[in-house]
Amino acid sequence: KQDVSQSPEALSVREGDSLVLNCSYTDSALYFLQWFRQDPGKGLISLLSIQANQKEQTSGRITVSLDKSSRHSALYIATSQRSDSTTYLCAVRHSAPREPVPSTQTADGAPTTSCLGVKETFSIKGFLY
Repeated sequence: KQDVSQSPEALSVREGDSLVLNCSYTDSALYFLQWFRQDPGKGLISLLSIQANQKEQTSGRITVSLDKSSRHSALYIATSQRSDSTTYLCAVRHSAPREPVPSTQTADGAPTTSCLGVKETFSIKGFLY
């Protein structure tokens, strides 16, 4: 069974500061890792995914790194904005092991996904003038 954990559980930063969110996983058979955001009352929005053979992916202010040796990924957000205040989740996809099956059935080798159960939230605090 794949276990996924994130830290910190909650984070508060000033608007304009950069921040780092961490994701650790237990299964070495990683296919890819994906980061999502989820605004209150809404569905998941994919931010970035990273393949097992990649070390870093960047899109705009967001960078995702992956270190397979330590089974760790980090989500970096540069120059945070108020609109970044939300819940972030990471999910790990790995290849499912093929189980022996009777000859009358076919083996399904579809990848399985493990998603974090505990949500991680941070808030952006604006400067007070």
